[in-house]
Amino acid sequence: KYTLERNENFDEFLAENGAPWIARKMAVASSPDLEVVVDGNKYTFKLNSLLQSKEISFTVGEDYEEKQHNDVIMKVSPSLDDGKLILSYTPTEEFKDKAKPQTHTRQIEGDQLILTLEIGEIKAKRYFKKQAA
Repeated sequence: KYTLERNENFDEFLAENGAPWIARKMAVASSPDLEVVVDGNKYTFKLNSLLQSKEISFTVGEDYEEKQHNDVIMKVSPSLDDGKLILSYTPTEEFKDKAKPQTHTRQIEGDQLILTLEIGEIKAKRYFKKQAA
């Protein structure tokens, strides 16, 4: 399990992603816990905060569809590259005018999980610290 320590440019990323002002401020102020479960090539991420609980499960190399906060459906392509888990999001045909492609990259550095979020020219980072066992 990990706990969010800090964000960099997260509000800007959310704004570029179309999130309303109040939702952005609440998301930036929250300190969610993140649980990561790995079973071979299958990954499960459970994000829990006062605002929401969200769980995603997927297998590296197998595309899937994910519904976003604004009901937009994205095609997600998970891959591994040099120890980094990369999720490439592309709006489905129905939503190509309502959403932008984006990339979420997760990597472990020491006792931190770093989530890098990219959309257009905006790059944000979220730093999660591993909780003591």
